[in-house]
Amino acid sequence: MRSRLILVAVVCLAGSGCASQPAQPPTTDAQGVLHYTASYVTQKVVCADHPIVLEGDHTDMTLTGACRLVTLSGSHNDIMVDMAAGGSFVITGAHNDVTWRQAEPGPPPSTQNKGDSNTYHFMPGQG
Repeated sequence: MRSRLILVAVVCLAGSGCASQPAQPPTTDAQGVLHYTASYVTQKVVCADHPIVLEGDHTDMTLTGACRLVTLSGSHNDIMVDMAAGGSFVITGAHNDVTWRQAEPGPPPSTQNKGDSNTYHFMPGQG
């Protein structure tokens, strides 16, 4: 049992993955897409008119405002998002849990699961 605990501690230290890391700003590609790549972070993001790609793993992210286009390619993330009317949220990663609510009146957003073992949860009410 003791050797198993030591192994877990070594894995956590080697991967820096057992503790929450500081939030990091996104990188922006040539098309204006914001890429959030940090893993093991808890972060609040304010959506603007830019598409957002969440690429980190094991994150706890809150996206506020009216998010128009969000893609989640990471794994094991817990995401809370305010979606724009007619917006789109696509998951290509695995084992993610996304809770969304509509931030403004209008047609509901599109939610697509192109990954594995992901869930969407609708939260009534506007943000």
